[in-house]
Amino acid sequence: MPRCKFAAWLARPASRVAVVGASGWIGMGLVDQIMASNPDLALDRLRLFGSAPRSLSVGGRDLKIEPLDGAAPLGDGDWLVVHAALVGVDRVEGGDLTEVRRRNDVLMQQILALAETGATRRLVFFSSGAAGRPDAGGPAKQAYGRMKLEHEAEVAAWAARTGRTVLTPRVFNLGGPYINYVEIYALGDFILDLARHGRIAISAADPVFRSFVHVLEMARVILDMAVDDSQSAQPFDVGGGEIVELGALARAVGEALGLTDPAIERPAPGEGLGDWYIGDGRRYQSALFQRGESPTPLKQIVADTLAYLAATGRLADTPRPT
Repeated sequence: MPRCKFAAWLARPASRVAVVGASGWIGMGLVDQIMASNPDLALDRLRLFGSAPRSLSVGGRDLKIEPLDGAAPLGDGDWLVVHAALVGVDRVEGGDLTEVRRRNDVLMQQILALAETGATRRLVFFSSGAAGRPDAGGPAKQAYGRMKLEHEAEVAAWAARTGRTVLTPRVFNLGGPYINYVEIYALGDFILDLARHGRIAISAADPVFRSFVHVLEMARVILDMAVDDSQSAQPFDVGGGEIVELGALARAVGEALGLTDPAIERPAPGEGLGDWYIGDGRRYQSALFQRGESPTPLKQIVADTLAYLAATGRLADTPRPT
């Protein structure tokens, strides 16, 4: 049986959670599992924040997102504050990387200020595996990796200054429901390619290795870790239980769509060692084990991602130009 530290903590009347970035992929996964831990949770014990007011439907509940800018203080209670927000390049005119960084710096300052308006037991900052290799990729990827690394340092300095604790998971590869910006993720892109065009295109000749984690599994584990006083502030990798090369991932997508031999277009194999973006999952996997769970199999991760895209009508969208 799973051992749910977060559910036990949330059962206490004083326990409260604030999620910034609640309408994003990670944010919605967190809200889903918070509500699953306590379906009757009073709405004044869960505050959701975003860039603008809007409604959010999760688990059959209609929830309200309030704007972070000008937010009222957290107030009474034992607060867990989660930073799962990001101002992406797509939200900045012209994709100016300097402006992207400025807006994310402002966002970080707003969240740290919010966390100081209540008795915050811990701040959870969702970082990225890119923080571990800030010089990899093109200018946008490098800027993102450096930003995440520097924000990790900023959160650590804030914790030292305020005496509060932090938890900093570095996210690598996710799958499952609530996926957004589908085309920029290999798993989502493969599903759309095969469903819309009948084939999957992989541009890399050298091997590309990934290790996927189900977003709802991650949410459960991170929420448990967040209320575990023994957890350190040292950043850690959210690494999956199995490593998969993109060719094998493409075949898994084909199987999920009922194709035993999907059409895969790819250059002849190169001789390089390839790209290994998998992380060191030991701390995450240990926390998963302590919950009494096993890693979600890749087959299930692919199936749940596909089911969500089908249910939300994404598979029927107008095909992209080729």
